[in-house]
Amino acid sequence: MLVHTTYTRGLIPLSFKQLLPLLALCAIQWVQAGVDAGEPEALKPAIFKPATVITGAAVVLPDGNIEENWAVAVEENGSISALLPADSIDEENGEWSIFRAPEGSVLAPGLHDLMGALGTTGKPGSLRSGTVLFDTELDAGSSFDSTDPWLDEAAKHGVLYTTLVAQPLGVVNGRSATFLCHTSDQATRLAQGKMMMALGDSVLASNRMPTSRTSLLSIWRDWIASKPAALNSPGILYVAEGIDLRQALSLSWPQGSIPVFIHSGGDARSPLNLLEALGKQKGPVQMVVGPLLEGGSRAHLMMAVRASQQGVELSFAGGLPAGPADHLRGSAAMAVAAGMDVAAARRALFSNPAKVAGAFGIGEIASGSRADLVLFSGDPLDPAAQVVHVWRGGEGMRVAAPTTVEEMESVRK
Repeated sequence: MLVHTTYTRGLIPLSFKQLLPLLALCAIQWVQAGVDAGEPEALKPAIFKPATVITGAAVVLPDGNIEENWAVAVEENGSISALLPADSIDEENGEWSIFRAPEGSVLAPGLHDLMGALGTTGKPGSLRSGTVLFDTELDAGSSFDSTDPWLDEAAKHGVLYTTLVAQPLGVVNGRSATFLCHTSDQATRLAQGKMMMALGDSVLASNRMPTSRTSLLSIWRDWIASKPAALNSPGILYVAEGIDLRQALSLSWPQGSIPVFIHSGGDARSPLNLLEALGKQKGPVQMVVGPLLEGGSRAHLMMAVRASQQGVELSFAGGLPAGPADHLRGSAAMAVAAGMDVAAARRALFSNPAKVAGAFGIGEIASGSRADLVLFSGDPLDPAAQVVHVWRGGEGMRVAAPTTVEEMESVRK
């Protein structure tokens, strides 16, 4: 078990040369305590020793703010060890590699393509559902093709995750699936996913029940009253239009089962006041909007901005490989231009999609998270910012060539 080291602002930072003797002493005491208590060998703490330290860039924090003067330590196993004050790093230490980022660059978690089709090219299988009204066995991951070349192409644009869901043709449409964007013979699945549900016109059919909204709402009420296992944890609910969301909010959701709302067609008729009340009562509500595209619905854009201003935590829907490669950052930039808070917009790009997907250990630069990182030449919200470097599980890949020699990072071993 590693001792993950974190720092608190306001304390006087020590260099690693000063800090390691103290850590060694503590480690000896902790190990000795474990021996005395009969602690198994596998549980004995070890001294923190990163393989790589990324420094020189500002960092997108989990709350969506950007702060300078931080360094990120990455372990050999591809996880983040710690977020450290940059001035505490001894760059002459030969025990780890130093990656010095270009001046003005920003280090962020990977972008996340939600509800798109990225990673499904050329593989037999289908994301289609609806043959069974309540299909709890369908796994969207069955349609994932890890050899899809678009996965590496997406990574070059900073998109490191793809979450697949089945089409919302039934009440329950199986589980979502989240994968690392890496073209390879072997898939890296990052989450088993959440139950994908739907309430709206997409569920209606002429050859089976339900054939009307009235019967659909009745089916939903009866299903919730039966206390199904599928509602033991929050799922994902497709409610495209304002009336769909209003009807969903009228249901008696069990404690702890409020779903993530996919509200891709919302406008001025969306019941944002009900979402705000729900958030005050149950905690922050998660909602997926968009994609927000140039020339798209202004009403949907303004609905998303108002929802964010009222405390709803947003994520931007994906659209790869059909949509433009920069569609996620484009959605965020449009939302900010229309009045969305910049920190909220960054959460919508990075940390919130991981919560939507039920994927733990991604979407945040924090101790214990995967080292899936993207180095941008500036704020990711700036459409002019370029992807400079990408790490997947700690493995680095250069993307953009530096424009000057001074902008090249230095790696010391």
